[in-house]
Amino acid sequence: MTYRQMGPMGARIGAFFLDQIFLTLILCASIPYGLFPLLAVTGNLLYFGFFEGSGLHASLGKRLCGLIVVDRDGVPLDFGRAFLRTLCRILSGVILGIGFLMGLLDREGKALHDQMAGTFVALRSAPGHIHSPEPSRPQPEKGEETVIHPQIIGISGQFAGQAFPVSTHGVMLGRDPASCDFVFPANAKGISRNHCKLQFNPQTQMFVLYDLGSSFGTYLGSGIQVPQGQPAALRAGDEFYLATRANVFRVSL
Repeated sequence: MTYRQMGPMGARIGAFFLDQIFLTLILCASIPYGLFPLLAVTGNLLYFGFFEGSGLHASLGKRLCGLIVVDRDGVPLDFGRAFLRTLCRILSGVILGIGFLMGLLDREGKALHDQMAGTFVALRSAPGHIHSPEPSRPQPEKGEETVIHPQIIGISGQFAGQAFPVSTHGVMLGRDPASCDFVFPANAKGISRNHCKLQFNPQTQMFVLYDLGSSFGTYLGSGIQVPQGQPAALRAGDEFYLATRANVFRVSL
């Protein structure tokens, strides 16, 4: 499961103060007062590193505020990335808290430690593969033919939020403007000139995805790579991506 929507600034500020309260209570209850300043850094490292790398993927404050910490691809952190982020977080505090204030000025709302660790704080209730449900279509009358509208929807990357119809001839994705329907910039990382092709079979009402010999691969939403030259069947609602999860698409009817 991936998460794409940045957590609201108000919730992140609230989580910050809640975590300070929780951390202070934990430290005061577990170590002698005289050693509090000395072990505060270690306490921060263990508190944030453990909780954000655990199954919660969030500190206690973030959890209560409906937030989760993920990497740049929207994937929850493992312990290694969580402790790296915490070390960078300590640096944000050491430089007079400037690292935290950078989150208020950054275009993407990322504090210094998130920029350094390649992470961000996302809204837990908005996983990347879940979008507002499509309006229900009226049931056809008896004898009336159901009209379907196969389409491809951009989930992340330059086509995010855009929907395009899939014709009977299919659509091609890549960097070659002469042959591709979805044309990526010439400097797009990991995208081949003719990367992949998506078709729709009206008889089975399924999509068929082909990798066209791309250098960095075409992948199903589960992370399985599509073998070159072999078709991969997709049902409505399934996702796939080109090279990395920075270029995710979903098929829909």
